[in-house]
Amino acid sequence: MRILETEITIDASPHAVWSVLDDLDSYPEWNKLVPDLTGRTTVGQTVRGTLVQANLPDVALQPELTRIVGARELRWLTDVPGEQGFTAEHCFILEPLQDGTTRVRHFENFDGPFSEIMWPGIDIHSRVAYNQMNVDLKARVEALASANIAIHPCVDAGQRPQSEESVEHLTCKCTSDPVEASVVGPVYHSHLCGCSKCWKPEGALFALTAVAPSGSIQIRSNAAKLAIVDENQSIQRHACTSCGAHMVGKVPNPDHHFYGLDFLHPELGNVLPRAPEFAGFVSSIVETGTPASKMSGIRRQLADNNIAAYDAFSPELMDLIAWHKVKISRAASLSSKSPIHNHST
Repeated sequence: MRILETEITIDASPHAVWSVLDDLDSYPEWNKLVPDLTGRTTVGQTVRGTLVQANLPDVALQPELTRIVGARELRWLTDVPGEQGFTAEHCFILEPLQDGTTRVRHFENFDGPFSEIMWPGIDIHSRVAYNQMNVDLKARVEALASANIAIHPCVDAGQRPQSEESVEHLTCKCTSDPVEASVVGPVYHSHLCGCSKCWKPEGALFALTAVAPSGSIQIRSNAAKLAIVDENQSIQRHACTSCGAHMVGKVPNPDHHFYGLDFLHPELGNVLPRAPEFAGFVSSIVETGTPASKMSGIRRQLADNNIAAYDAFSPELMDLIAWHKVKISRAASLSSKSPIHNHST
């Protein structure tokens, strides 16, 4: 057996590195070694692509994914049978280091008669190509981890300081005949929410949501423009049918854990709202279209703004679960669009 070993240290978490390795759709943007790898990255699946190395002909790839441990290990195997055949196991091992960086061990195990014949060229040309992929991977991951992404106007860079005054009035986004409401009493638990149900301003990844005691929000004008977005939801969100802004969310079920509260979006108020206390359902923005590779940078921005991010399980595992749902959905969609061939006997 011959082993081609390379490694690199990346200034980011294993989760950040993994999210780039696992996002095959984005390979053409950075991966010169395998720029067109396609397929579903789950164990037992076959992916297809092309191995591109300088001074060598392109090689078609069709390896089987043999081992996947989210944010830690990825392996695929190419098996060419026959007397002059070979096997090649391509491996990525992500090792978290104490300083928050990640050691990436990128290696390939070659076995079989043909690999012995080809080894001198592999040792020279493939080593150069694999080291270059490591450098490109490092650049991609570190750029994403340090990028500033528009999260919400209340926390994005360049916003004016938030007011300490309480929200007293809410106005929808209509330029004429807006829906207006009064807010009587205190507003609590202002937070960012990544769920798919809450209203978000254009370009924002998160909603800004807060609660007030039931009955605190009274519609004062143009109430006829309001409609419940989805009556089957536990929180019935009343939105303006013209601009789409959610003016109030009510909980009709007395057995629900939020019964006794009204929900509102403080940014629709008469003052710039206070900084959010926390961010909830952060991983959910992956399921609504945010690339998993951007999550490390988003979590870093939340931390820089002293906004705690919460999810069930660890944030790392929740992002992996959400991204897996996206992959399964995409694969099912592509499968349903494939032409069906009927074969007669």
